[in-house]
Amino acid sequence: MTTGPQINPHMSPWAATPEGVRCEFVDGRTAKRHDAYVTIAAGEGVLELRYAADPRQDAWGEDVSGETLLLTWPLSQLRYVEGQHKLRWGKVPMGVFTDVTSPTARLYVRDGLLLSEIRGAARNLKRRAPVTGKGRIAGLISGAVASVLLIVFVLIPAIADQLAMRLPVEGERALGDKTYERIRESFSQNEYIPIRECTKGAGLSALASMQDTLVGASDLDPEAVRLTVLDFDMVNAFALPGGRIVVMRGLIDEAGGPNEVAAVIAHEIGHVAHRDPTRHALRGVGTFGVLSLVFGDFAGGTVVLLGVNQLVNAQYSQEAESAADTYAHALLPKIGVSPGALAPLFERLKEKYGDTEGLASHLASHPKLGDRVERAHAAAAGFAAETQPILSDAAWEDLRDICE
Repeated sequence: MTTGPQINPHMSPWAATPEGVRCEFVDGRTAKRHDAYVTIAAGEGVLELRYAADPRQDAWGEDVSGETLLLTWPLSQLRYVEGQHKLRWGKVPMGVFTDVTSPTARLYVRDGLLLSEIRGAARNLKRRAPVTGKGRIAGLISGAVASVLLIVFVLIPAIADQLAMRLPVEGERALGDKTYERIRESFSQNEYIPIRECTKGAGLSALASMQDTLVGASDLDPEAVRLTVLDFDMVNAFALPGGRIVVMRGLIDEAGGPNEVAAVIAHEIGHVAHRDPTRHALRGVGTFGVLSLVFGDFAGGTVVLLGVNQLVNAQYSQEAESAADTYAHALLPKIGVSPGALAPLFERLKEKYGDTEGLASHLASHPKLGDRVERAHAAAAGFAAETQPILSDAAWEDLRDICE
């Protein structure tokens, strides 16, 4: 007892006829399968394929039978459709073929004898089809790369600058506060407890006195700046959107006096005045979004993405850092502090950690320390060497103990 029809290749509807071997053909323009009749002109090196064109209507709307079309596929250009050269139709092998000049077309051959003829006459069936349109592909790739570069280096900075100037203060502060909490979490040694803020009373008073003096001499609103010290030994300070300036305990420990700390804070006030943190955040988000679409997250794509994003934003930061130094050079003399107060701390850091050279200088978010020292000394030319400390000795000690 059989479970299905027994197929005899010599008796099947796909066997040879006087017109040729009946096969199925898809022209690639539609998914419709046509009955086609195939013969091989081995002497001419071609496969001939005849099929009826789709019916069409005449001027009166009547259906008219399609004419018979003849295609000739050179046997040298005949290829198996990838992954479909070992198919079977019941007990009979089946081949699916295409032509390299019309890769969307498909010829389905179910007749065993015709399959054998094709395999014997067409020697390139398993070869990869040649790549065509290389110039066009190269042009498209070049255009895509140029578009990404235009977006990253021109459009995103321009849009970020405009948005930063129009973003409401409340929105800017909310962005800064959210960023600040993320920073506290990332620097913390305990994933559940953010890094500690330094809030010793006498130290806070000294910090507030320094803030009032600096902001009072600037062109900012007295409420525009909020100073915070975090209990972390990194020698660093940075400004966030909304006017929050974060000073790490390591900076205060490394400083040789209150004027050095004031000089660094004056630099960060320059960032606030220029709205650099907001522009930088908006540009970073835009750049990261565009590069994510380009690189995705596969086979190390994230590493490439982060590296390119860092390179882009490092160049932007160096310009902003230089402008903030210039702002500090102009602000410090207004409170009786030499612009050269920026230099000693940088000189000690350079001696202790070295300067950024070569590739590292392009990936660093600040200009070279040596360059900043030279500019600070140049700005201090003609300024009195001896200046009054911005804090008394007692207030300076209180600030140094703010994290106790």
